[in-house]
Amino acid sequence: QFSVLRLKYSTGITNNQSKPATMSDEEASAPPAADAPVDPKPEDAPENGDSAAPPAENGGGDAGSKDTVRLYLGNLSYETDESKLRNIFSEFGEVTDVFLPSDRMSGRPRGFGFVTFADRTAAEAAIAKMDNTDLDGRAIRVNESRPRGDGPGFNASGAANVKLYVGNLAYETTEDQVRSMFEKHGPISDCFIPTERDTGKSRG
Repeated sequence: QFSVLRLKYSTGITNNQSKPATMSDEEASAPPAADAPVDPKPEDAPENGDSAAPPAENGGGDAGSKDTVRLYLGNLSYETDESKLRNIFSEFGEVTDVFLPSDRMSGRPRGFGFVTFADRTAAEAAIAKMDNTDLDGRAIRVNESRPRGDGPGFNASGAANVKLYVGNLAYETTEDQVRSMFEKHGPISDCFIPTERDTGKSRG
């Protein structure tokens, strides 16, 4: 498996500059390094990224309903369970489904999950309040999960801040190095590389 790096990247790219790519389905499903730790991304993912989130895995009853909105939750603690997520996110509206994928071999949670809301208003409120907040000792990432091929493209809404996903990083790559590389294209408001809780090692 491989892990997630998410950048909050302020727009301002001119036409003659190369636009950083959003997290694509192909990037998220790229094979990880041989020694990579258990990863907080689905095998068929990509999503926090931080602008597109990973597409939902098959799981959960209402994930594909027309009016529901499914959120991706990244960087979850292995101690966080479905019951706790349902209780917390129900504060924002009706939760129709909670799904925490687990590793096929060990049965251990994979460090990410999905929460589905009955309507968009509740989902957007949850994103606004819960993204980058502490849950069981981890700064979690919360954003909308979109099906493969869905979405109008890079920052179609013209948002002032756009989150980018960067995957398959070397374990030695630091936040300062990533920030320095992307600052060539515009100001960076946030740079985050998840690490293993026990070892402090980058997840790649």
